[in-house]
Amino acid sequence: RLQIICYMASESLDLFLLRVGGRNPQNLTADSPADDSQPAFSPDGERIAFRSERDGGGVFVMGSTGESVRRLTDFGHNPTWSPDGREIAVGTGGFTFPTDRGSGNNTIAAVDVASGRGREVTRGGDAMQPAWSPRGKRIAYWGLRGNSGQRDLWTVAADGSEAETGGLEVTNDAAIDWSPAWAPDGRHLYFSSTRGGTMNLWRVPIDEATGRVLGAPEPVTTPSLWGG
Repeated sequence: RLQIICYMASESLDLFLLRVGGRNPQNLTADSPADDSQPAFSPDGERIAFRSERDGGGVFVMGSTGESVRRLTDFGHNPTWSPDGREIAVGTGGFTFPTDRGSGNNTIAAVDVASGRGREVTRGGDAMQPAWSPRGKRIAYWGLRGNSGQRDLWTVAADGSEAETGGLEVTNDAAIDWSPAWAPDGRHLYFSSTRGGTMNLWRVPIDEATGRVLGAPEPVTTPSLWGG
C-alpha cells in the first residue's frame, strides 16, 4: 500500500502519515513537543528515520506507524537509507534554505542501524543532504565549494574509499545546486537548481557505479516558483 510522509507545523513540527489518495493523516509524533522533520522510509517500508530535536537532537528511527521510537545518533540531518536497510547516511550539518549558508565544513557519515556505529563517508570539504544511490554504490550530496560560495553537487563512494577526495563533482558553476535525488534506475541524478533563472528541478545523466557524468544537465520544469 503506497504511503507518503509529510510534516505540518502547529506549535512544533510533527510527522504525519497519509495514504496516497487518503484524506485522514495520522500524526506519528504527537507525543513529542520537539520539532520532528526530515522523514525517510526504509527500503522495505517498515521503518522511518527522521531528525528530531527531542532530548538534545539527533536522528531517530521508528516503525512505519510511529511505534518503538529509538535514538540512532545524537547528531545528523537529512537521513538516507542504504538500499539493503543496514545503514543510514546523515549529514553532520543542517540548513533551512541553501541560500542561507555562507560557509561550512560539514561531512557525511554512515551509521549502522543495528549497532549505531558510525564511519566516515567524506572528510574535510563541505557535504550536506546525502542521497544513497539505488544499488548502494555511491552517495550524492551538495556543498559549498571552498571559499567561492558556489553550491555544487558531488557523488562519493558509499564505502568511504573516496572520503579524502570528496568523490567526483557533478556540477561546477555559479548556479545554486542542491537537494539531490537518484532516479530509481540510477541513470539520472535529479536536483534543484537556479540555473534556469528560478529554483526548479533539473537532472543529469550519470553512471551510478563510477559517478561519471554522462551529459549536460537538462530541465525537468515544474509549475512553481520554487522547486526543492
